[in-house]
Amino acid sequence: MEVWRPFRHHAGGLPMAAIIWPLLIYWLVLFVACFVVVEVGHDQLYDEVTPHAGLKVAGGSLLIAILLTTLRWAGFPASFESMFTTNIIWTLLQAIVWAGVFVLIFQFHPWHGLGLGLATMLLVTGLATMGVESLLAKPTPTTQSARSTISNQPVRQSVSPMAPAAPARAPGQTK
Repeated sequence: MEVWRPFRHHAGGLPMAAIIWPLLIYWLVLFVACFVVVEVGHDQLYDEVTPHAGLKVAGGSLLIAILLTTLRWAGFPASFESMFTTNIIWTLLQAIVWAGVFVLIFQFHPWHGLGLGLATMLLVTGLATMGVESLLAKPTPTTQSARSTISNQPVRQSVSPMAPAAPARAPGQTK
């Protein structure tokens, strides 16, 4: 019987860069998205911006980036294809954390923080994970296709449908 270990994929150790780079990429994407949401949200909803908004967004986005990096490291990345199927439990955990960050750190009212936090989570986590996966993926070697199968010859004939040919007449026949 196999014992469940949440970090079983990385039991042999993981280079530090494999943790730092995803964290930095997540943090950058989350900081930009959260800063825009906080600035516009506070301006539109409350006609004011909270003091030290940049520092609050940096801290809140770092907290969420640590969560996303930990989930990726554990083998549960927050990708669009598994967010609502196999990883629904981790999506619910993220929803709680995002709502908490938007209410407690970014200082939105509870209903506003819940709505903006969940909407931002649904849009940004999948995009950030796609960015991490694409930037950290090992390049795959491409195979060259055979040049004989590729034809770059221009079309030298009409591409319109051909008119039906007139029936052949016997010599000496007239209309």
